[in-house]
Amino acid sequence: MSVVQAPTSYLPPIAKIATFSPTQLLDALLYLKSLYLPEVRGSRRRRVFLDSLDDKLAQIGANSHPDAYSDLHLLRSDVFERSYAIRWLTTLIAQIEARGELLQSGHVATGDLDSVQPLHIHANTDVLIQQAASLLAVCAGVSAAGRVQRVFSFDSAIAGRIEVPLTDIPLENQDYASVGAQTWGAACVLAEMIVESPDCLDLGCDPRVKAAVSLGRALRVLELGAGTGLVGLAAAKLIRALPAWKNRRVTVVATDFHPSVLDNLRINIEANFPTTFTNHDCSISITSHFLDWSSFPTTETKPDIFSRPFDIIFGADVVYEAQHAVWIRDCLKSLLRYPEASDVSMEYSPAFHLVIPLRPTHTFESGTIEAVFGWNSPRPTQRELVIFSKEVIVCEADVETGIQGSSGDNNVEYGYYKIGWSF
Repeated sequence: MSVVQAPTSYLPPIAKIATFSPTQLLDALLYLKSLYLPEVRGSRRRRVFLDSLDDKLAQIGANSHPDAYSDLHLLRSDVFERSYAIRWLTTLIAQIEARGELLQSGHVATGDLDSVQPLHIHANTDVLIQQAASLLAVCAGVSAAGRVQRVFSFDSAIAGRIEVPLTDIPLENQDYASVGAQTWGAACVLAEMIVESPDCLDLGCDPRVKAAVSLGRALRVLELGAGTGLVGLAAAKLIRALPAWKNRRVTVVATDFHPSVLDNLRINIEANFPTTFTNHDCSISITSHFLDWSSFPTTETKPDIFSRPFDIIFGADVVYEAQHAVWIRDCLKSLLRYPEASDVSMEYSPAFHLVIPLRPTHTFESGTIEAVFGWNSPRPTQRELVIFSKEVIVCEADVETGIQGSSGDNNVEYGYYKIGWSF
């Protein structure tokens, strides 16, 4: 069994940092990143990576045992070890900057130059400083209670980089209903899909979508089971950055059920769309709201925000109990906009985009999606909610922590469903 080492054991001694190579220091930063800023499990879709420092920072050797998870949690909450990591990072940054100033001054002997050259003239030294400074901020802000702050970054060929800072909070007494307090892999996958392929998820420059959403009304976007809000926030930030939606009114509504999850969701929305910030484009609004799937369909007096249906609805990892698919379907009947004549002529339909993990332990729950919605048929006898398409997405299970499953399988699979009204 592999044992996760503590910072005091793993990191190069503080007094000897100057004697270590950039490669060794990078390894130390990788270790600290995996410990204090872990990537969400199963959130990296399989693809070909470039050989860059950022890619190296996204990889850790996959040699650890599953039991290392508990060790990681213990280390993250260890105040002494975290304090040592802060001191180590502070010293590293100071050493690199001091050597840089020494080289730039020109007052350095040949022997001194030999000792500092490997560290400072290395092409990735500036990136090392940036990564160390970022980790320093994280380590200084990590609480023993399990609060984790991350910045999720996604690249768009049209809009550039979309960044979403988020805070995860610990579960309330291991309450299963508060799982939305943390960011899960399905949300990362769906957010990445939205940013990278907006046309495929009805948010890009597709003329069918632009025509369907006339200038006379707002585009309405809903996220079910929003949790930390990653999907809705990524969509809102992408829309704000896309030229196709400039000066067009957009309403994004992120919903959840659990009180503590909603509180954290509001905090994350405020962090990304501050109410005190005057935006040059005031056409985009994003808010959070309570939504109980089990009672919403039968509620006679609904909140005003739900009085009109939505053009696009997102859901990530929202089906983990057998009745969830039925509840969601019944909610969609009033929440998903019914196609208009113009939609049908353009072969466009408002859609529910759903990503769920295909867990071996929850095959029945996952199977309820196809059982409840069914597949679109060429000549439906009546309008009903059906599955238009399904795609299986394969992700690396533990890129950051380097923890494999007991079988050695380092893959996590997700099902992506596009659901809408039959034509």
